[in-house]
Amino acid sequence: MSGLTISPSILSADFSRIAEEIEALTLAGADAIHYDVMDNHFVPNLTFGFKFIEDAMKNCRLPADVHLMIERPEESLDRWLAPKPASLTVHLEACRDIENAIHRIHKAGVRAALSIKPGTPAVLLKPYLDMLDSVLIMLVEPGFGGQAMLPETVEKIAELRGMAPDIEIQVDGGVKRDNYKTLAALGANNLVIGSGIFAESDYAAAIRAFRAA
Repeated sequence: MSGLTISPSILSADFSRIAEEIEALTLAGADAIHYDVMDNHFVPNLTFGFKFIEDAMKNCRLPADVHLMIERPEESLDRWLAPKPASLTVHLEACRDIENAIHRIHKAGVRAALSIKPGTPAVLLKPYLDMLDSVLIMLVEPGFGGQAMLPETVEKIAELRGMAPDIEIQVDGGVKRDNYKTLAALGANNLVIGSGIFAESDYAAAIRAFRAA
């Protein structure tokens, strides 16, 4: 399991000490910081704005993995790309011109990813797979951290891996120590983890546990 990318979701962090949380994750061996941006329209929660992401990135040594769970992301895409995150994810269900959005993300020198909700068939990703650097499969209905993984979403991982043998497959939602090996065996190689890390007192030990064979 050493090849897994571990991307802690900052949504589960203590926001009153966000800089310290990011530094602790860096020292603990995380590979990236995952930022869940929600607009209270596309999903029923409101989280980070432009300034939060920009400020969080200023002194962070880890790549920023920004996940836009917002309606019409193309309208504000340039603002989210301005601080140069390592990767930017938009939702298939929310984006009106997916090809154009992918092109703009790549033009900014950022890795492009596309995400789908639990109810969206994986086959709808097929027209875009050759253009993408990564795909994010949501294993829960997006909006809130701490949810249990929906078992019916797991089959999409193997389906997607069959369509795109070499693409990065990121999974998010209910990723825990008792299921991550199954997810990896099906083809997931980037784990977004919230409470599975932040609920532990020792972040380094938690991350090591997710890398164990």
